[in-house]
Amino acid sequence: MKYLYGWAWHDEDRHPIDELTEEQARTAWDDGPQLGVAAGEGLADGAVPEYSLELSPHGEDVRVNYYTSEGSIEAIYDYGTIDDRLFLEEVTEYLYPDDGQHHSHIANLAVRMYFFKPDGYCRLRTRIKETGVETVEEFSDVDVSDHWLDPLAWGDWDRIGRHRPEAPTSRR
Repeated sequence: MKYLYGWAWHDEDRHPIDELTEEQARTAWDDGPQLGVAAGEGLADGAVPEYSLELSPHGEDVRVNYYTSEGSIEAIYDYGTIDDRLFLEEVTEYLYPDDGQHHSHIANLAVRMYFFKPDGYCRLRTRIKETGVETVEEFSDVDVSDHWLDPLAWGDWDRIGRHRPEAPTSRR
């Protein structure tokens, strides 16, 4: 696995924004304000990353971006620190036209946003752009046990980047 560092990942142009050396990235990890990490094979050749991260110092808050094969953002997972552990608080999933092209996340056809709480509460907001229909569903007793991760250490990128807890849709 190859890692590229910067402020964040530019999904359309497929490169780090304000690219950093590993030494500069370690400083951003310690002192902030933000560190971006893209993980994948062949990234220097403009490949789509497996995932990218945006982290506050020491990974206390983490955003994980997942991509379609065309490089559009498919899903965003947002973690915050609660009781000294990372907890997956929010998941946003995007649906795009099936035309084999890259799309900005604002060009989505539909979006689903899950909001989780440690007590098992979940709110799901679904918006379909063409119809303007928006629904809100609420769930209780959702198993969020796989939403917790121990704190990150430098270089612990795959442990959070490859961690994809299930959404509650199968538990309705």
